[in-house]
Amino acid sequence: MAYKVFKISDSISLIQETYVANFMRCNIWHVHGKKFDLIIDTGMGLSPLKEWVIQQTDNPVKAIITHSHFDHCGSLHEFDCRLGHREEADIMSNALNEQIVYSGAWKEIEIIDKKQFPNYSGKSFYVTPAPLTGFLDDGDVIDLGDKAFQILHLPGHSPGSIGLLNIKSKEIFSGDALYDGELLDNFYHSDKNEYKKTLLRLKALDVKIFHGGHFPSFGKRRANEIIDNYFAGSYKIKDCLLYTSDAADEGLGVDVGGR
Repeated sequence: MAYKVFKISDSISLIQETYVANFMRCNIWHVHGKKFDLIIDTGMGLSPLKEWVIQQTDNPVKAIITHSHFDHCGSLHEFDCRLGHREEADIMSNALNEQIVYSGAWKEIEIIDKKQFPNYSGKSFYVTPAPLTGFLDDGDVIDLGDKAFQILHLPGHSPGSIGLLNIKSKEIFSGDALYDGELLDNFYHSDKNEYKKTLLRLKALDVKIFHGGHFPSFGKRRANEIIDNYFAGSYKIKDCLLYTSDAADEGLGVDVGGR
């Protein structure tokens, strides 16, 4: 089975690629709406995603990337409506491995179960270019008919990172700007000063639930802990190769239960 689905609430489902290492697996969020559905981030694209999604809904689907890194944009090309921030647009139009940060440690260690994907290789993996069909910027609103999301521009991890905030339910899809794990601010286009501003903004939000780009969702108290620890210098990934090698030693962790 290429994907597993976990129902989070009446309108939110979590889709996860199976056979991807736990520390690498992106959360693919499916938000059901009255007028249309959203897919927020699209994983590595190891298996077709769209055909899986359309089995779960009769609605039109709009796909959004919170940012253009390879573990979040792999299946974006499958969707007709592809939305993201303008500062990620050039990357998605070209999708070169170095630009989508598929380089160095990420392609050197075992992040895929090769029993299931025997043809996978760090040397040959690529993401199909997926030019954005529309842009989302800070303050924009996506209205699904029965719920609406305000777009927050959250630069730092990448220049065009965005979040989607449901003010009414006090939930945010925060991508890799904030998740329940050690944070990354050292990619070629990361900006530590912008990232600090983003984290302070997230800390100030009136939000109850954070749906991050990786790992389980978490509440406001945990969000503040993660941010405070980052500012203290104790909750960030300083050496990607060391981090990924240590994580890989723990195994692929392909069983995604326990959500």
